[in-house]
Amino acid sequence: MKNGFKIELYHKDNDLLQLIHKDDDQAFKLLYKRYWGPLLNFAGHYLDDSHSCEEIVQELFVQLHARRASLSIKSSISSYLYAALRNKIFNYLRNKAVYKKHVGIAASAKSITQNNVEQFINLKQLQKEISFSLNSMPEKYKEVYLLHDENHYTIKKISEILNRPVDTVEKQFRKATELLRNHLRERKMSVG
Repeated sequence: MKNGFKIELYHKDNDLLQLIHKDDDQAFKLLYKRYWGPLLNFAGHYLDDSHSCEEIVQELFVQLHARRASLSIKSSISSYLYAALRNKIFNYLRNKAVYKKHVGIAASAKSITQNNVEQFINLKQLQKEISFSLNSMPEKYKEVYLLHDENHYTIKKISEILNRPVDTVEKQFRKATELLRNHLRERKMSVG
């Protein structure tokens, strides 16, 4: 009790700090009681989450206690605590923003990956339907379409290769495209 009485006599923060340096738990408890409420209130001005406020203030006191023997405070203990708390709050907000950014990036990457998979599946299905349609159309149309589509030949070049008139090749290509388009439209209606 004598030690408790001695602590109560020290009203100045600097005196408490000297006792805390000497590993006096009663002095630390008094400092904690003195600043817990005001620091919590201060944190509440920056954060609207009371749980986070309590955690950050608690973390400040834990670090203060851990460094009590080597703590060197040039200003008042009050100024030190408020500045340290403000820095902790800013770090918390920065880390929270970085976390949200990474979650957002991960979510969009997941979405892109899902879209890529869906696009790949849709492309494979489309290629299958085109192949089916080409195999069901007359050979002369299929031949012209494949030379144009796969080999990227012009209508004139296809005309030379197949030894057909240019307007005939042009009509066959248009007809092949029309048959293909109609087939895909019908398949879309039956699937959708």
